[in-house]
Amino acid sequence: SEKASQFAKKYKEFNNGSNNTDSISYKQILSNLLTDYDNFKKYCNRKGVNCNNFPSLPSIEKTKTTVNLPEKAEQIIQIFKQSEQSSGEISEQTAQQIVQISEDTSSSSSIGNKLFTVLSIFGAITFFLGISYKYSLFGRRKRAQKQYLREKIKNIKKRMNH
Repeated sequence: SEKASQFAKKYKEFNNGSNNTDSISYKQILSNLLTDYDNFKKYCNRKGVNCNNFPSLPSIEKTKTTVNLPEKAEQIIQIFKQSEQSSGEISEQTAQQIVQISEDTSSSSSIGNKLFTVLSIFGAITFFLGISYKYSLFGRRKRAQKQYLREKIKNIKKRMNH
């Protein structure tokens, strides 16, 4: 009961007073802790242990989570408006700014894309090496030799029959 009270106190501190409450992963950790704590209380009640004196944990505060994507989109829109006002067309500098913003947004997903690309390349190389190995074993030269031997055997049989 004392440990449960300490846990509840720490949980409340993390839920209320932390600067990281806007982070999605931080919220997931708190949510997992809350779920595990509730499951532990249910488990104790099933086993006959009185868990009613365990303090209940507050639910995770529903703060407005800020996602970087709308900010990035707003930045891109502002860049477009500025370029339209100044010259009416998109300049190279404007395009570079947009590319920089989109690279910042997609840095986490680019790791997965790069990994997928590299693994695909290795798979394709392995596939083609396998085909070339098989072709080298049973390739044109072998077929040509077999064809030559068949022709030779046919000629010998013809001579023997005549």
